Parts: sequence; C-alpha cells; structure tokens
Amino acid sequence: MHHITPIRVLGVLGFYALIFIVMRLTKKRVDPIEKKTFLWIGAVWAISVFIANYLLYLAGAMSFLPWVNNFMHTFIWIGFCLTWFYLGVRETEPMWAQCAMFGFFSLIVKYAEQRLFGTWDMDHFFVSWLHGNGAYIGGWSLADATYPILTLFTLRLVARRVPGLIAT
Repeated sequence: MHHITPIRVLGVLGFYALIFIVMRLTKKRVDPIEKKTFLWIGAVWAISVFIANYLLYLAGAMSFLPWVNNFMHTFIWIGFCLTWFYLGVRETEPMWAQCAMFGFFSLIVKYAEQRLFGTWDMDHFFVSWLHGNGAYIGGWSLADATYPILTLFTLRLVARRVPGLIAT
C-alpha cells in the first residue's frame, strides 16, 4: 500500500473529474424536480457502501481501503458521480447497457485507485478459485455493475413511502 499523500489524493480526484466530464455528457445538470432523488440515492449509496467496505474488510472479503480512499470512493465516486450518471442514463439506455457502463467505469476507477493508493490489492474474489488481483478487481467491478438494477428496485420500493422521489 502506498502512502496517501496530497498529490495522490489530487490525482484520484483529477481522475474522478475526468470521468465525470464524460458522464456529464448524459446530463448537464440535475433538474430541480430530481434533486431530492439525487440526494437520497447518493446518500444511501455513499453511507451504506462506506460501512460495507469496512465490514467486508473485517470479514476478510475485501482488502482494506484507508479511510481517505474509502471516503473518496464512496462519497465522491459512488455517491456523487455514479448517482449523477444514473440519472443521466436511466431513461435513455437499456438496463444491460447501463450495467455495462457502470461496470466499465468501476473497473477503470479501481485500477486508478490501485495505481495511486496501492489499494484493491487482494489476490482473490470471495472464493479461492477466483484467484488473482484481476479477478478481485473484476469481481468488484461486476458487483458495481448492479448499481442501476439495485437503485431502480430500491427507488420503486421507497418512493411509495417517500414523497418526491422519482422512480423511473
């Protein structure tokens, strides 16, 4: 694991920003009617994944993400960038394409974080026969590819009880 320095943090933030520029092509801004949905999705994903990453580390299913990396990955990347992207593609792209895009973006972000922070460094994904660091990063990227499906499903359930959420 590399030392997390301000330069490395800026490098990861710059990488997120470059990908966000591409993601923003799908949606220039969050419409006022979508702000509650954006904030709700982002907060639920960021908080739950931040906690889950640490619990998965304690359970031995995930390598340790230093707190700075975990915070940036969950709150900035997942909570902000992926939520923005979800709102941009949810009505324009078929579900299979959404999943493919989320998995691809997840893969390149994990490799960038690995190069800059030395994280995402486990030698297997959940089971011993899925061995190698590529399987580990690929497995988590495939898990992240389920973001559109899980978000849509959860929104449809919660929107029945929370007024103002858009569940399309």
